Amino acid sequence: MEESLNKNFQEPTTGKKIGAFETRIHEIDFFRGALMCLVIIDHLFNLFLSYTHTWATSANIEPYYSMWQFFYFYWTSPIRAVVRYGVLGAFCFVSGLSSAFSRSNEKRAIEMLGIWAAVFLVSNLLELWYKSSGLNLGIAYFRVDFNILGVLAFSMLVYCLVQNKGWVWLLVIALVGFAAHIAVRTLFAADSAFGATVYCPFLWRPSGQADYVPLVPYISFFLLGALVQKFTYAKHKYSYFKRFEFERPICFLGRHSLIIYATHFLILMGVFALINAIFF
Repeated sequence: MEESLNKNFQEPTTGKKIGAFETRIHEIDFFRGALMCLVIIDHLFNLFLSYTHTWATSANIEPYYSMWQFFYFYWTSPIRAVVRYGVLGAFCFVSGLSSAFSRSNEKRAIEMLGIWAAVFLVSNLLELWYKSSGLNLGIAYFRVDFNILGVLAFSMLVYCLVQNKGWVWLLVIALVGFAAHIAVRTLFAADSAFGATVYCPFLWRPSGQADYVPLVPYISFFLLGALVQKFTYAKHKYSYFKRFEFERPICFLGRHSLIIYATHFLILMGVFALINAIFF
């Protein structure tokens, strides 16, 4: 997602081929890769929650009911809320941090807007097919109008408008984003039906969404990451931490996080649907 090259790094002469792991800012890739691991685990638990409920009902035997109880506990517990919101905020922050290494943030913004628009269109078409087909694939909806991809796309777009201005601009817009989030949450606390008839995916969740992330407050985390990079990686394009070999697979996930995020859930869903079709 960024060209995080370590310009000052020189690999010792060991006879090994020097690749992306050796030349990129490894701590950024590692951080993003670790976050992707948590995202995959969360989605895996979501599918287990759905399918073990189906298996417990149809088979009426253990261990499916006990498994469902475990995943239901996780899904409804504060643990999941902390993990989810923490991962989302951290992912946006590290994406803002990565803006220091992009050759063209404008190009990245346009690419991300295109990806978000494609997800919007394809997911809505899949939703129409899913509802009309009568299939049960273990999920309630396919529709994704606005999620983390949309957040990153519009965050990059906003960043492009102020990237050549002082860091104060980033801080002010980030604070405005936090204030907007607090205002929206306050309005919903006062009236739970607030916004129910108004389509505004930037601020609150439309009905029938498979995945949803609002623009605020997460754009603020992106801009805070962009602010931090102005005083760190934008000035010194080198790693601040020692690189270890065990990081390699996690860094791989971090380097390809966009592709993995866009495909992993469909792959997992296909695996679960196949198991369900064969054994149940």
